[in-house]
Amino acid sequence: MTRPIATGNTQLLGIIGHPIAQVRAPEVWSALFKANGFDHLCIPMHVQPEDLGDFLTHVGRLQNLAGLIVTIPHKPAALSHVRYPTDRARLTGAVNVLRPAQDGSWAGDALDGMGFVSALAAQGRSVKGLRAVVVGSGGVGTSIAIAIAEAGAAEVSVADVAADRAADLSERIRSMGVTSSVVQPKAAGFDLVVNASPVGMRPDDPMPVDLTGISSDMIVADVVVHPRMTRHLTAAAEAGCFVQCGDQMMDAQLAHMASFFGFDTGDWSPQAVAAATL
Repeated sequence: MTRPIATGNTQLLGIIGHPIAQVRAPEVWSALFKANGFDHLCIPMHVQPEDLGDFLTHVGRLQNLAGLIVTIPHKPAALSHVRYPTDRARLTGAVNVLRPAQDGSWAGDALDGMGFVSALAAQGRSVKGLRAVVVGSGGVGTSIAIAIAEAGAAEVSVADVAADRAADLSERIRSMGVTSSVVQPKAAGFDLVVNASPVGMRPDDPMPVDLTGISSDMIVADVVVHPRMTRHLTAAAEAGCFVQCGDQMMDAQLAHMASFFGFDTGDWSPQAVAAATL
């Protein structure tokens, strides 16, 4: 007998964002749930920024809600609705996962950065001792910058069109004992270049980073998932750089997310993702 798509016992894992059509999580998580024998579904939830507070108040009342994945632009704003953030979430100033707590409130964590560093490590790349620049200081950029600093980078500088936000993140990084400054979005002089902004999602987007002067010994990464190879990554790959795509960061944090949500059994590795989504 073919297993039904959903039953009366199905648990829901939501992903909230604006826009939401570009997200890959529903496909990946739902396939992994099926492969691991979970009666769960991951569903997209399109939430306008002005509706976030009301949404979180009411959706938390669902008795079959396993949790929420939070994507742009809600990661920083969602933190203010979390009663039990991790220390990492407090330092980051954002959350990308929410879990209903027993008292009806929310617990939250920021796992993008862990996924980013884990994805590099799985490919034999360490950030220790590197000079890095992170372009974009929103929720995902902040999480990545903090994780790179925690992993031993020698410098983590920040570029953003929002100068005050970039300055705030740079100050937080310096408070960790790591060199940081606010810079222009240029690759020259850095070992690791990360586009942590949404620039690159649309075909007519400008390049998020000036890649003039890049060399083949540099690592260039992007958080954009669609398209997988952005213009930014394509140009870097053509120059011989090691590149990391947005889906690699996403896949590498799935095991961290599964632990947060309490999915303690099953295989949530990137290899499992590849097998489940063939």
